[in-house]
Amino acid sequence: MLSSQKQQSSLLNEGTMPYASGETPEVGDYVKNKWEQPGAVTAINVASGGYELVSVRWDDGGVDHPMTPAAEFSLLSPRTE
Repeated sequence: MLSSQKQQSSLLNEGTMPYASGETPEVGDYVKNKWEQPGAVTAINVASGGYELVSVRWDDGGVDHPMTPAAEFSLLSPRTE
């Protein structure tokens, strides 16, 4: 699965839509939405036009459905290796 994440990460670095805070999305990033709700990115999907859609597992256990544009989130801390 790690190679899948690296492959996904390399795709994201080629002209992608970042978080509102400017960083490139990666699975495992810790983010917050506009309501200051924190959570971890569990999946990234690059949509047509270079927009990243992310799925987030919220700290309260909820999951964000449907996938949401990465630009609607701010990075709190990057994923740890």
